[in-house]
Amino acid sequence: MAFDGVLILGKELRRDRPRALRELKARAAAASAALRRGAVAVASLEAPLAGQEAAGSTIVAGYLDELGVPSERVILQQSSRSTREEAILAKTLADEQGWSRLLVITAVYHAPRARRLFEEHLGRQRVTVHSPQAMLRHATEQERAWITDGESSPEALASELRVEQAFSAAERLLSVLPDPLRWRVEMQAAVLLRGRSR
Repeated sequence: MAFDGVLILGKELRRDRPRALRELKARAAAASAALRRGAVAVASLEAPLAGQEAAGSTIVAGYLDELGVPSERVILQQSSRSTREEAILAKTLADEQGWSRLLVITAVYHAPRARRLFEEHLGRQRVTVHSPQAMLRHATEQERAWITDGESSPEALASELRVEQAFSAAERLLSVLPDPLRWRVEMQAAVLLRGRSR
């Protein structure tokens, strides 16, 4: 795997905060491993969402710092509230940074939908979406522990898959709209669902 940049996708904390934080730690650990494999920087774009005292990107930055990732290799924005918005912003970021290949890290249950959205905006040749487990063989002992601890239980996985199916069904219903309008509707729906914490 050769990547110029790594993007850690956000995670809503309201439903199961302890598990969500473990998932974010796992994503940060995988990103840290990817940096050692040649990526130049890692980015996180999540805004502060309703019910969160801090933006997901701020939480991720703390985990990266704990892993010893230099701050100059971390790009933080507090802009996105949905996977669609992350994909649109990632395209802009990758273009600005001159990245020809982006690794997107998210949970295994979220990867199929994230892959569809990111490929729609960046193209298949320019993006790869993986769960943290894909980086296990490149991880340090601490990173491996975080990645393993972030794996979902069968019950949590089943619950998250139901949520993903609902989002995918909504995306199919909106597919009749022209792309720019469809994307705006999806992002506005995310604002209503997730809001901002401040």
